[in-house]
Amino acid sequence: MCWIGGAPDRSGHNRYMGQALRELDPRASAAATFGAELRARRLAEGRSLRQLGQLVLVSPELLAKVEKAQRCPRPDLVERLDTVLETRGELARLAAPLFTATDRSAPDLPKLDPGSAEIELRRVIDDVRATDHTLAADRLAELMTFAEAAGAVDDSGLATPAKRSLRRTLAEAEQLAGWMLFDRGDQAGAERMFADARRTAQQAGAADLVAYVLGPSAAYASIWCGDAELGAERAYGALAWARRSGNRRLAAFVAAVAARAHARLGEGDLCRQMLGESEWELDRHVADGSDPGWLSVFDEATLAGYRGLCLLDLGEPRAAIAALGQQEVATPPQFVRNSIIWRLECAQAHLRLGEIDTAGSEIEKALDYAEPGAVTPRVVRVFHAADLRLRSDRSVRELATTRERLWGFISANG
Repeated sequence: MCWIGGAPDRSGHNRYMGQALRELDPRASAAATFGAELRARRLAEGRSLRQLGQLVLVSPELLAKVEKAQRCPRPDLVERLDTVLETRGELARLAAPLFTATDRSAPDLPKLDPGSAEIELRRVIDDVRATDHTLAADRLAELMTFAEAAGAVDDSGLATPAKRSLRRTLAEAEQLAGWMLFDRGDQAGAERMFADARRTAQQAGAADLVAYVLGPSAAYASIWCGDAELGAERAYGALAWARRSGNRRLAAFVAAVAARAHARLGEGDLCRQMLGESEWELDRHVADGSDPGWLSVFDEATLAGYRGLCLLDLGEPRAAIAALGQQEVATPPQFVRNSIIWRLECAQAHLRLGEIDTAGSEIEKALDYAEPGAVTPRVVRVFHAADLRLRSDRSVRELATTRERLWGFISANG
């Protein structure tokens, strides 16, 4: 269940920060996307919750919970909604991930030699990370297979430094697998993998990896799925580990994640404070070639992207566009997923300002990036959020070609 701002207590009031519950972000989960689409279809038909509930034989209260992703609909309810709203199977397609487990059948487990296990695992990690950034292929099963094989290695004959090095590499593999599970919509699986990665990193004495798992991985995932309060807690915990590691670039990354949590909570002053701290840490980082490969994803361009997303959350679309423009110019081309998401966020900002043609251009560019690749469910949900925004605004009817292309992409990859 994904909430923006926190869950209500038994009295019905929000228990986080005294804030009212905000509308669920359709990007947060498959259930959120289904609920947002259901609401859009219901409103397009001009039906109230009570009217639709009578037609599909459920209470309006249950329908409201389904729309807010507080309850998972039963398959028979989805079928009735599909029929009554005449969606031609679209609601059933969106609901499918709620009922079917993803087939993650793994290749046969390789037997790794203790002396070469780390080298083999490192090769797989680097290859998988490169293809994951570019959305070139889905190699999650391969990564998890090699991580399991490395975890089963008998390291009793290794010296202590070699044991720790192997554990560190294993933690890195578990973190990457957790991130890929999150990107594919399996938040529960991601949480389990992040927990394994943190435990393994602590066994290896790798404070930097603990920070990376807890902050830019687990905290970011919590924020994305609507629990910004938990995201903030995790980010501040990660910041302590990042400072213990002595890596200021990593501390800057974690501070940027904390800023995003504050932005989602509507805490503008704290958000700007953490953005300033991130910039301060990054300015003082000494680039001596010792940064781990996984940290290459965060630099000045990434910070500009975070600033833009924060400003958009805080209701400053014009300033957000300027920051996202800085990110676009400087982001390395291999980070395809980030470029897609940030372009779509920029499109949302232009739509808020009524700049329809520019928003359409940003969506078209995002599609140019996404169509050739192995796009993931999280990325598809961001496209779906853009589609819902276009369909809700009567002023964007002229973007018929863009909307048709966008819907075709969503249908093909849903």
